[in-house]
Amino acid sequence: MKIEELMTQEVVTIDKDRKLSDALELMEKHRISRLVVVNEGEIVGMITDNDILEVMGSSRYANKLPSSLHVSTAMSKGVITIGKDADVSEAARLMLEHKIKSLPVVNDDKLVGIVTTTDLLKPLQDSEEGVEKVMTKQVITVSPEDRAIHARRLMLDNGISRLVVVEEGRIVGILTERQLGRALGAFKSAADNKQANRVRNLIVEDVMTQTVVTLSNDSTVGEAARLMLERGFSGIPIVDASDNLAGIVTKTDLVKLLA
Repeated sequence: MKIEELMTQEVVTIDKDRKLSDALELMEKHRISRLVVVNEGEIVGMITDNDILEVMGSSRYANKLPSSLHVSTAMSKGVITIGKDADVSEAARLMLEHKIKSLPVVNDDKLVGIVTTTDLLKPLQDSEEGVEKVMTKQVITVSPEDRAIHARRLMLDNGISRLVVVEEGRIVGILTERQLGRALGAFKSAADNKQANRVRNLIVEDVMTQTVVTLSNDSTVGEAARLMLERGFSGIPIVDASDNLAGIVTKTDLVKLLA
Protein backbone atom coordinates (compact mmCIF):
# COMPACT_ATOMS: atom_id res chain seq x y z
CA MET A 1 0.00 0.00 0.00
CA LYS A 2 1.28 3.46 -0.95
CA ILE A 3 1.50 6.45 1.38
CA GLU A 4 -0.79 8.44 -0.91
CA GLU A 5 -3.62 6.01 -0.07
CA LEU A 6 -3.33 6.58 3.69
CA MET A 7 -2.06 10.13 4.20
CA THR A 8 -4.10 13.10 5.36
CA GLN A 9 -4.08 15.68 2.58
CA GLU A 10 -5.11 18.71 4.63
CA VAL A 11 -2.05 19.61 6.69
CA VAL A 12 -2.32 22.11 9.53
CA THR A 13 0.77 24.33 9.55
CA ILE A 14 2.01 27.16 11.73
CA ASP A 15 4.65 29.84 11.19
CA LYS A 16 7.77 29.50 13.33
CA ASP A 17 7.30 33.05 14.68
CA ARG A 18 3.77 32.46 16.00
CA LYS A 19 3.20 32.16 19.75
CA LEU A 20 3.29 28.82 21.52
CA SER A 21 -0.22 29.55 22.77
CA ASP A 22 -1.35 29.75 19.11
CA ALA A 23 0.06 26.26 18.52
CA LEU A 24 -1.89 24.94 21.52
CA GLU A 25 -5.09 26.53 20.22
CA LEU A 26 -4.60 25.09 16.72
CA MET A 27 -3.98 21.59 18.08
CA GLU A 28 -7.05 21.84 20.28
CA LYS A 29 -9.21 23.19 17.45
CA HIS A 30 -8.23 20.45 15.01
CA ARG A 31 -7.89 17.72 17.67
CA ILE A 32 -4.36 16.86 16.57
CA SER A 33 -1.08 16.42 18.43
CA ARG A 34 1.41 17.91 15.97
CA LEU A 35 1.83 20.79 13.53
CA VAL A 36 4.16 21.26 10.58
CA VAL A 37 6.19 24.44 11.16
CA VAL A 38 6.86 26.65 8.14
CA ASN A 39 8.81 29.77 7.28
CA GLU A 40 7.73 31.56 4.10
CA GLY A 41 6.06 28.35 2.93
CA GLU A 42 9.10 26.14 3.51
CA ILE A 43 9.03 23.27 6.03
CA VAL A 44 11.45 24.12 8.86
CA GLY A 45 10.27 21.93 11.70
CA MET A 46 7.58 20.04 13.60
CA ILE A 47 5.99 20.85 16.92
CA THR A 48 4.25 18.20 18.98
CA ASP A 49 2.52 17.76 22.33
CA ASN A 50 5.76 16.35 23.66
CA ASP A 51 7.77 19.38 22.51
CA ILE A 52 5.35 21.72 24.28
CA LEU A 53 5.35 19.55 27.39
CA GLU A 54 9.14 19.65 27.53
CA VAL A 55 9.21 23.46 27.33
CA MET A 56 6.28 24.05 29.69
CA GLY A 57 7.80 21.82 32.36
CA SER A 58 11.43 22.92 32.06
CA SER A 59 13.10 25.04 34.74
CA ARG A 60 14.48 27.34 32.03
CA TYR A 61 10.98 28.53 31.13
CA ALA A 62 9.40 28.07 34.57
CA ASN A 63 8.26 31.70 34.75
CA LYS A 64 7.26 32.05 31.08
CA LEU A 65 3.72 31.98 29.73
CA PRO A 66 2.85 30.14 26.46
CA SER A 67 1.87 33.51 24.98
CA SER A 68 5.39 34.85 25.55
CA LEU A 69 7.21 32.02 23.76
CA HIS A 70 7.51 31.42 20.02
CA VAL A 71 6.92 28.15 18.18
CA SER A 72 10.60 28.15 17.18
CA THR A 73 11.47 27.78 20.89
CA ALA A 74 9.86 24.35 21.13
CA MET A 75 9.86 22.93 17.59
CA SER A 76 12.01 20.03 16.41
CA LYS A 77 14.25 20.84 13.46
CA GLY A 78 15.68 18.59 10.77
CA VAL A 79 12.33 17.26 9.57
CA ILE A 80 12.24 13.82 7.95
CA THR A 81 9.83 13.63 5.00
CA ILE A 82 8.56 10.86 2.74
CA GLY A 83 7.40 10.76 -0.86
CA LYS A 84 3.74 10.13 -1.67
CA ASP A 85 4.63 7.05 -3.73
CA ALA A 86 6.63 5.36 -0.96
CA ASP A 87 5.38 2.12 0.57
CA VAL A 88 3.71 2.01 3.98
CA SER A 89 6.51 -0.23 5.25
CA GLU A 90 9.01 2.56 4.54
CA ALA A 91 6.98 5.00 6.62
CA ALA A 92 6.81 2.50 9.47
CA ARG A 93 10.56 1.89 9.30
CA LEU A 94 11.38 5.62 9.34
CA MET A 95 9.06 6.32 12.27
CA LEU A 96 10.48 3.49 14.33
CA GLU A 97 14.09 4.24 13.42
CA HIS A 98 13.85 7.93 14.28
CA LYS A 99 11.32 7.53 17.12
CA ILE A 100 8.80 9.89 15.53
CA LYS A 101 5.06 9.63 15.01
CA SER A 102 4.51 11.53 11.78
CA LEU A 103 6.08 12.28 8.42
CA PRO A 104 5.23 15.22 6.17
CA VAL A 105 4.53 13.87 2.69
CA VAL A 106 6.14 15.67 -0.25
CA ASN A 107 5.94 15.55 -4.00
CA ASP A 108 8.61 17.48 -5.93
CA ASP A 109 9.56 19.18 -2.63
CA LYS A 110 6.00 20.44 -2.18
CA LEU A 111 4.03 19.56 0.96
CA VAL A 112 1.05 17.43 -0.13
CA GLY A 113 0.05 15.66 3.07
CA ILE A 114 1.08 14.09 6.35
CA VAL A 115 1.13 10.47 7.46
CA THR A 116 1.00 9.53 11.15
CA THR A 117 1.08 6.40 13.25
CA THR A 118 -2.72 6.69 13.36
CA ASP A 119 -2.88 6.43 9.57
CA LEU A 120 -0.69 3.33 9.68
CA LEU A 121 -3.25 1.56 11.88
CA LYS A 122 -5.74 1.39 9.03
CA PRO A 123 -4.19 -1.67 7.27
CA LEU A 124 -4.13 -3.51 10.62
CA GLN A 125 -7.85 -3.40 11.38
CA ASP A 126 -8.45 -6.98 10.25
CA SER A 127 -5.35 -8.48 11.87
CA GLU A 128 -5.98 -11.61 13.95
CA GLU A 129 -2.56 -11.39 15.62
CA GLY A 130 -2.86 -11.62 19.40
CA VAL A 131 -2.36 -8.27 21.13
CA GLU A 132 -0.45 -10.05 23.91
CA LYS A 133 2.37 -10.75 21.44
CA VAL A 134 2.98 -7.08 20.62
CA MET A 135 2.02 -5.26 23.82
CA THR A 136 4.52 -3.70 26.20
CA LYS A 137 4.47 -5.74 29.41
CA GLN A 138 6.61 -3.48 31.58
CA VAL A 139 4.17 -0.62 32.22
CA ILE A 140 5.38 2.60 33.83
CA THR A 141 2.74 3.83 36.25
CA VAL A 142 2.07 6.74 38.60
CA SER A 143 -0.29 7.28 41.50
CA PRO A 144 -2.99 9.98 41.64
CA GLU A 145 -1.04 11.79 44.38
CA ASP A 146 2.21 12.02 42.40
CA ARG A 147 3.20 15.50 41.25
CA ALA A 148 2.52 16.34 37.62
CA ILE A 149 6.14 17.38 37.04
CA HIS A 150 7.24 13.92 38.26
CA ALA A 151 4.91 12.38 35.65
CA ARG A 152 6.36 14.69 33.02
CA ARG A 153 9.89 13.58 33.92
CA LEU A 154 8.88 9.92 33.64
CA MET A 155 7.44 10.52 30.16
CA LEU A 156 10.53 12.36 28.94
CA ASP A 157 13.06 9.96 30.48
CA ASN A 158 11.30 6.89 29.08
CA GLY A 159 10.24 8.32 25.71
CA ILE A 160 6.56 7.60 26.30
CA SER A 161 3.45 9.72 25.84
CA ARG A 162 1.11 8.25 28.46
CA LEU A 163 1.13 6.82 31.95
CA VAL A 164 -1.33 4.44 33.56
CA VAL A 165 -2.49 5.78 36.92
CA VAL A 166 -2.87 3.09 39.59
CA GLU A 167 -4.00 3.07 43.18
CA GLU A 168 -3.70 -0.01 45.36
CA GLY A 169 -3.05 -2.09 42.27
CA ARG A 170 -6.15 -0.91 40.40
CA ILE A 171 -6.25 1.24 37.28
CA VAL A 172 -7.87 4.57 38.17
CA GLY A 173 -6.86 6.80 35.27
CA ILE A 174 -4.73 7.63 32.26
CA LEU A 175 -2.42 10.64 31.94
CA THR A 176 -1.23 11.70 28.48
CA GLU A 177 1.38 14.21 27.37
CA ARG A 178 -1.38 16.21 25.67
CA GLN A 179 -3.33 16.57 28.93
CA LEU A 180 -0.19 17.42 30.85
CA GLY A 181 1.08 19.97 28.33
CA ARG A 182 -2.26 21.74 28.17
CA ALA A 183 -2.66 21.69 31.95
CA LEU A 184 0.76 23.20 32.55
CA GLY A 185 0.16 25.82 29.87
CA ALA A 186 -3.30 26.73 31.15
CA PHE A 187 -2.14 26.80 34.76
CA LYS A 188 0.75 29.11 33.93
CA SER A 189 -1.57 31.42 32.03
CA ALA A 190 -3.79 31.75 35.10
CA ALA A 191 -0.95 32.15 37.58
CA ASP A 192 1.43 35.06 37.83
CA ASN A 193 5.11 34.63 37.06
CA LYS A 194 6.08 34.30 40.73
CA GLN A 195 3.88 31.26 41.33
CA ALA A 196 6.00 28.59 39.64
CA ASN A 197 5.90 26.64 42.92
CA ARG A 198 2.13 26.19 42.43
CA VAL A 199 2.82 24.52 39.09
CA ARG A 200 5.29 22.22 40.84
CA ASN A 201 2.56 21.14 43.25
CA LEU A 202 0.01 20.25 40.57
CA ILE A 203 -0.79 16.55 41.04
CA VAL A 204 -1.69 13.76 38.62
CA GLU A 205 -5.27 13.50 39.91
CA ASP A 206 -5.89 17.12 38.83
CA VAL A 207 -5.05 16.32 35.21
CA MET A 208 -5.72 12.64 34.47
CA THR A 209 -8.69 11.09 32.68
CA GLN A 210 -10.60 8.92 35.14
CA THR A 211 -12.64 6.92 32.62
CA VAL A 212 -10.29 4.24 31.34
CA VAL A 213 -11.04 1.90 28.41
CA THR A 214 -9.13 -1.38 28.52
CA LEU A 215 -8.75 -4.52 26.42
CA SER A 216 -8.33 -8.08 27.65
CA ASN A 217 -5.07 -9.90 26.98
CA ASP A 218 -6.83 -12.29 24.58
CA SER A 219 -7.85 -9.44 22.25
CA THR A 220 -6.48 -9.13 18.71
CA VAL A 221 -4.35 -6.47 17.05
CA GLY A 222 -7.32 -5.73 14.80
CA GLU A 223 -9.53 -4.98 17.81
CA ALA A 224 -6.88 -2.68 19.27
CA ALA A 225 -6.38 -0.86 15.95
CA ARG A 226 -10.12 -0.35 15.46
CA LEU A 227 -10.58 0.95 19.00
CA MET A 228 -7.70 3.38 18.61
CA LEU A 229 -9.11 4.69 15.33
CA GLU A 230 -12.67 4.95 16.64
CA ARG A 231 -11.84 6.59 19.97
CA GLY A 232 -8.68 8.51 19.12
CA PHE A 233 -6.58 6.54 21.61
CA SER A 234 -2.81 6.32 21.32
CA GLY A 235 -2.48 3.56 23.87
CA ILE A 236 -4.77 1.07 25.62
CA PRO A 237 -4.08 -0.69 28.94
CA ILE A 238 -4.34 -4.48 28.72
CA VAL A 239 -5.83 -6.42 31.64
CA ASP A 240 -5.87 -10.10 32.54
CA ALA A 241 -8.85 -12.24 33.54
CA SER A 242 -8.72 -10.79 37.08
CA ASP A 243 -8.80 -7.23 35.70
CA ASN A 244 -5.20 -6.63 36.78
CA LEU A 245 -2.87 -4.54 34.62
CA ALA A 246 -0.99 -6.92 32.31
CA GLY A 247 0.50 -4.48 29.82
CA ILE A 248 -0.19 -1.62 27.44
CA VAL A 249 -0.45 -1.57 23.66
CA THR A 250 0.40 1.61 21.80
CA LYS A 251 0.25 2.72 18.21
CA THR A 252 4.01 2.31 18.04
CA ASP A 253 3.69 -1.32 19.15
CA LEU A 254 1.24 -1.98 16.32
CA VAL A 255 3.28 -0.09 13.70
CA LYS A 256 6.15 -2.52 14.31
CA LEU A 257 4.09 -5.15 12.50
CA LEU A 258 4.34 -3.12 9.29
CA ALA A 259 8.08 -2.39 9.28
